[in-house]
Amino acid sequence: MKTSMLKKNISVFMFLLCAICAFSEEIPAPVTTYSNSEGYNTHGQISISAPKEKIDAVLWNFADFENWLLDGLTKDSPEARKLTCTLNDMEYLPEENQFKIYFSLNFWFLRNWENTIKFSVSPMGDGTEGIKLDVVKESRITKIIDTLTYTISIEHHGDKATLHYTGRCKLRGIAARFFTLNLYKKNIEWYIRTFANNFINKLKNQDLIFFASRD
Repeated sequence: MKTSMLKKNISVFMFLLCAICAFSEEIPAPVTTYSNSEGYNTHGQISISAPKEKIDAVLWNFADFENWLLDGLTKDSPEARKLTCTLNDMEYLPEENQFKIYFSLNFWFLRNWENTIKFSVSPMGDGTEGIKLDVVKESRITKIIDTLTYTISIEHHGDKATLHYTGRCKLRGIAARFFTLNLYKKNIEWYIRTFANNFINKLKNQDLIFFASRD
């Protein structure tokens, strides 16, 4: 009996180790540039070792994003509090097909200013392998944002995938004068690293939950 239990425990340990290794990721630094005409442009890619069905189950389940995407990015995080903008909460609005983001700004002239912003969701290509997020231009948002668009697309190669992302942001008014390229990069690159790590962790946890449910 003890030998059987020992073999079972070793098997479980080896599976967990393999599951973690299977989701090894490569998160290169994004590239961000600035021009007066277009504002800030950020692009990059993330390599993921995971099968398509597991990635799709996480990436396109918009209603579940609020449960994992912003981990470590809210004002409760000491690291996030160092940022100019913290993303405090989010929800998916299925009727409008929009994301609603709750955020705080911490400019030297504007401390803990809390507000919300919405993004519409539209498909790229056939709608399966990519999405485009566009800011919904409401009156209070247009005072500081001229353009804010993100795209996400993914290429699958067997049990490996490459996730491509782009972001375009053009600010106006005092926000445009305040956000230097270095300050913008500090914020956007922190978001991207945290989003990517949260995504990888969600994939890992999904696989471990799946394994536990089979026992």
